[in-house]
Amino acid sequence: MTKTKDLFEKRINEKTQIHEAIFKKEMKNLEQTIKNEKYTVETMISKTGLGEVYHDLIDSKDKLNSDYQSKFNKTYHSIDVELYKLNKQIENKSKMVNYKYNNKKEKVIDKVLRQIM
Repeated sequence: MTKTKDLFEKRINEKTQIHEAIFKKEMKNLEQTIKNEKYTVETMISKTGLGEVYHDLIDSKDKLNSDYQSKFNKTYHSIDVELYKLNKQIENKSKMVNYKYNNKKEKVIDKVLRQIM
């Protein structure tokens, strides 16, 4: 009885090893097949009727992104223009203040010099 049991266990072990080897080989084949470009998401979708819908969604998403980018650029440009105008106003006012300061300074110096002399 032990011989029969040993034979069964031996056969079961052999079958298990064969099964595991075949399983590993098939898993490698499956991984290679999945990595193949033929089985990418876009390829699979384009083969079905959903392909056009999928591409329409992608196109509309790109259009929305483009519109958003355009609006962002316009807003950024208008802010930039306003900042430029404000900087020019500040610069002009600063020049005017400096001019008035220098003018008054000169008048005070002239007045002091006249009184001294």
